[in-house]
Amino acid sequence: MPLVFNRVIDSTTLLGLWKIEETTEVLKALVELTPEEEAQYESFKSEVRKKQWLSYRALLKTMLGQEIGSIQYDTFGKPYLKNGPLISITHSGEYSAIIASKTNQVGIDIEPLKDRIHRITAKFLTPEEDKSIGDINRTEKLYIAWGAKEALYKLYGKPEVEFQRDIFIQPFDYLCSGNGKCIAEMKTPEGAAKYDISYEKIAGNMLVYTIAEVAK
Repeated sequence: MPLVFNRVIDSTTLLGLWKIEETTEVLKALVELTPEEEAQYESFKSEVRKKQWLSYRALLKTMLGQEIGSIQYDTFGKPYLKNGPLISITHSGEYSAIIASKTNQVGIDIEPLKDRIHRITAKFLTPEEDKSIGDINRTEKLYIAWGAKEALYKLYGKPEVEFQRDIFIQPFDYLCSGNGKCIAEMKTPEGAAKYDISYEKIAGNMLVYTIAEVAK
């Protein structure tokens, strides 16, 4: 079983990462799908999409170690469990990841580190953010900024928030260890708040997550 880790973040929060190495048949044997989920699974044409979709269900079952029912989605597409913790899900390339909290809204993102992000910086960064990121370790820092905005967008879960207009990444130093924290501010119709963002470089990917506790 390619569970990379099932990590305790705090007394109410778990973080899990899964490397997708199995066939669809093996992954499917690890989960129990409802008739609705079975129909959704069969609708996918891509084997990659099928594997990703199955992998985060297998990861969730492994993390929680109990019957938690099927993953539901609200009006805006935010995933939730009827009888379980608050969750956020991400998948990209070879990995799926989940953060789950009993008490706080959460958000997560994972992306493979590729140069293509340099072509879209003006679409998600302000000029001030771009300047603070600079040229040193630029690719990694761009993916931290992108992941932070994606994680906060998922945490809020409504389309009123825009990456460039409403979420701002404070200047931060990228640690040589590949993991660390930064702070982001998100403005929503309900007001503005600051959040701690955690990041971790894993096998050529950047994993970023946040928990809805106001940063100090």
